[in-house]
Amino acid sequence: MKRTELYAKVWAEPMSHLAKELGISDMGLAQACRQHAVPAPPRGYWSKLRAGQTPHQAPLPKPELDTVVQFTSGAPRVLDRRKAASQKRSEAPVTAGGVAIQDAAIVFSEAMDDAHPLVKATRKYVERIPVLIKRYERRGVHAWTPTKDEDLPPLENHGRYSLLSRGLLDITASLDIMEWVLQFHASIFRGLKAGGMEIARREELKGRAVIRSEWPAIEARCKGEQFAIKFSQGYKRTYLDPEELAKKRKESSWARDFEHRPSDKLTFSFSGTEYRASATWQGTQEKLEAQVDDIVRSALALVPQQIEIRKERETNEALTRQREAARALEQRRSEARSEQVKQAFLMMEADERVRRLKEFLVQLEQRASEFNSPYDSRVKVWIDVVALELSRNDPVQAILQRCLSTPAWGGWPPDWWPQGLDGLLAEKGV
Repeated sequence: MKRTELYAKVWAEPMSHLAKELGISDMGLAQACRQHAVPAPPRGYWSKLRAGQTPHQAPLPKPELDTVVQFTSGAPRVLDRRKAASQKRSEAPVTAGGVAIQDAAIVFSEAMDDAHPLVKATRKYVERIPVLIKRYERRGVHAWTPTKDEDLPPLENHGRYSLLSRGLLDITASLDIMEWVLQFHASIFRGLKAGGMEIARREELKGRAVIRSEWPAIEARCKGEQFAIKFSQGYKRTYLDPEELAKKRKESSWARDFEHRPSDKLTFSFSGTEYRASATWQGTQEKLEAQVDDIVRSALALVPQQIEIRKERETNEALTRQREAARALEQRRSEARSEQVKQAFLMMEADERVRRLKEFLVQLEQRASEFNSPYDSRVKVWIDVVALELSRNDPVQAILQRCLSTPAWGGWPPDWWPQGLDGLLAEKGV
């Protein structure tokens, strides 16, 4: 039954009665409630209710996570029947984007026969890790001589091993839970594949600068969208007991009284190329097992979500570019108009100089007879040359022509030109 339905039932009647209706034990029902974070009535709740009181009812955390609750029974025939039903549900088709996802739940399965090739390859390598570690411990300083990647042990970090660098799944976990991690991936991949997604490994690009989005990763691909898949196990500080500490201090006198060891906190992330199209699930093995259906459906729902996020981002970027272009154009227009004022002052100064030069030439011509020969005749010729050149190359006209022209690559009108009659009238205050 659904999680919300179970919540309603456990608060509607005592769990001992409900367990009989469901054909399971009280402990089995309590365990199902704990695994799915369904609060149950505390001791004395039903007595207070019969006494006419209104005891507090704990709310259901995250009711939107309405997963299907699987009950455990010890009867072999019941287990076989439920295993067959789970297998049938796991094979039920789903469609990426939530278009036609059926009600059948995607469940955790230990089956590995039909696992994804990457899962099988990772499992094959994981089985060799203890042997590889012992082999390279024996070889000592010569352990890392040129060797094939598949014959190298993975990097160890606080009791966890990272496998991505070996061309496998993006997993960082201890060997103790590695088999479960692979079963978890097989279950997730099975559901994603049924929903139309392709699981593949993205290799690192070579031959040029590599950015973060081009690093090696495990990707789920659908409708041209990519999502990176990663699994990691946390670690915690664990203080050593006296015997362990004494043993370590015997090996090294400066040994600390604690070690970092793998914890029960597991993280599974599904990250899209758009940063908002991502999801992360955290918890213990039991919690993640119960969330397999939610993980698959949420991951499939990220496909149309990422498409919409990208469209929204591209639209916003286009609007931003338009606003920046408009601001840049207004800035150019403002600078161009300011430049015209400078040119006007230059023309005014040039015009004043031209008038003063013409007056000077007239005065000089009147005094030409005062010069001795042959300078009296020569100065007249010089005045004529200057006056003719001034008429041909008027500095005022040169500056004005430069203002009223545009470069060959620019075209008309220039940036200072008013934008239409309305703009011109508005600028004049009309």
